[in-house]
Amino acid sequence: MSRVFDGAAFEGPNAAAIYRRAFDWSAALRPGDSELLRQGTAAAIDDPRVDDLIRQGRFALEAIREAASIGRCRWDGESTSLDDLGKGHLNVSHVDVIRVACLSARRHAKSGRGRDALDDVFAGLMLAHRVGTGGVMIARVLECGGEIPAFRTLGHVLPELDLATLDDLSRRLEILPPPEPASATIGPESRFLLGSLRAKLLAVGPVIDGPEWGKIGFDGDEAVAMERLTGGDRSKLLSHLEATRSAFGELASRLDLPRPICRTALNEFAKAERSTHPIAAGLVEEAWGTRHVVDRMRALRTMLHASLVLIRDGDAAFRAEPDPFGPGGFGLERRGKGYLIRSAMIDEGKPEVSLEIGDTA
Repeated sequence: MSRVFDGAAFEGPNAAAIYRRAFDWSAALRPGDSELLRQGTAAAIDDPRVDDLIRQGRFALEAIREAASIGRCRWDGESTSLDDLGKGHLNVSHVDVIRVACLSARRHAKSGRGRDALDDVFAGLMLAHRVGTGGVMIARVLECGGEIPAFRTLGHVLPELDLATLDDLSRRLEILPPPEPASATIGPESRFLLGSLRAKLLAVGPVIDGPEWGKIGFDGDEAVAMERLTGGDRSKLLSHLEATRSAFGELASRLDLPRPICRTALNEFAKAERSTHPIAAGLVEEAWGTRHVVDRMRALRTMLHASLVLIRDGDAAFRAEPDPFGPGGFGLERRGKGYLIRSAMIDEGKPEVSLEIGDTA
């Protein structure tokens, strides 16, 4: 509950301030250390370099565990210009904080400290969720970039966990905040996009012509459409930016349609709006990419739950677990001492959605 001090509302500790301690560590990592972290479950846990990395990252690990226990997380503000990208919580290097938590979790699990392993991974998952929630499209990419190593780590250590820890994992999965729907990113992304364009328009003359279209950020087709709609008049362009908000709203509503019809609905939107709202129409491919990211996170969560059922209750119980992206259960293939689980979720040009359980070498 907020308290009042000298007439101002005091809302208590902010997890974002604590995460910054972890971010300072990841921003200072050497390229070789980052590469080792990206190896994920392929990195040998008994490698002295891994031990050194975990030791170096202990303050970052303590920070994200502490931050995960705090209910409020408020970043510095919504990204409204290109200068904001890659800074603060939107710096891609901060995914390394989650990766070192995954390495630490693997070491804990190997030593029989399953609860400590879960604490590390779920602290990383909470950070990923907070980066993506209420964010622009790049924030959702970073959210997924943090969730993938976390769920891969949980899959890798699953057979090493005792029954009590498996039950604890099941409870934690149940209360883990779900990713926001893909449509939630359209509001922040449209404000970022329109704000960036508005700033560039205010920096040029009253009439836009020739190469100035490209400098502002319009590609060939968009420039042709915008010139036809406004004649290059800056005041009309600024008014058009305001009028395009309704088109972004329609884009958001289509983005959450069932996956089998979502792609078609987005294509129809792009075709219908290309000549009247080219900025919104031009965002369709990126919007579909965000939908894929959100669906991938959903698939990983359900796959891990099904994997837990496999380890705890056996093959028959596993096959009764539905794949939300297919007509039946998940695919199951025995590999080495572990398993490879596949989802029916597919998107042309993107890798399959699968999860390795245990040692698949």
